Amino acid sequence: MMTTRALIVYSLALAAMGASASAQDAPPACQPGPGQAFVGGPATQITGAQILSATKARIFQWVFEGSPVTMDFRPDRVRVVYNRDMNVVAVTCG
Repeated sequence: MMTTRALIVYSLALAAMGASASAQDAPPACQPGPGQAFVGGPATQITGAQILSATKARIFQWVFEGSPVTMDFRPDRVRVVYNRDMNVVAVTCG
């Protein structure tokens, strides 16, 4: 039978292992700065691939200007907003 002290030490060790594993598994954060160079340009498949690469995001999402989007925050997602003229009007992360 484990003592209370042993249980506490064991629990802390498990928590520490979980914290370090989750930090290593965290998705890379999207970097919005490089994506701003594409604002005003054409909203094409090639542009989308370039934005995904430039921002270092893992998830890409096209959004038509004025369309509703979910409010969940994803540090590894880039959203590219385009208008009726098929031009990029915004590049955001989250």
